Amino acid sequence: MPRTAMPAPLLIAYDPDCSLCFRMALWLARRDRRGLLLVAPLRDPEVLVLAPELAGRDLSREIHGLDLGTRRIWQGAELLAPIARRLPAWAWAAPLLRIPGVTALVHRLYLGWSGWRFRRTGRLPFRDG
Repeated sequence: MPRTAMPAPLLIAYDPDCSLCFRMALWLARRDRRGLLLVAPLRDPEVLVLAPELAGRDLSREIHGLDLGTRRIWQGAELLAPIARRLPAWAWAAPLLRIPGVTALVHRLYLGWSGWRFRRTGRLPFRDG
């Protein structure tokens, strides 16, 4: 079986004021045994130093990720496949995410949660620059 190249680290910028985002970030950080996920709160000044491509994006509306090798940006449910690629125990999820419509459905659910949490808390989304 051929070995695939090790992926570049993935910077994940999350909203620490969102309990779901915070729990997900903590869960990911605990499972990253190879050091391929750099999980950081979106307001951390180092986020834009490492990822100037994220400047001007609405980072609080949905979680964002940047592949530090290719500089490709993912957001929301699009991040599931790149995360699964970096967590070997979750490689089984990658084929499910390739089923047409699965990622789009998860993304719609994610955006629904995002809108609900801002309405529920009355907090305005954080906007970068």
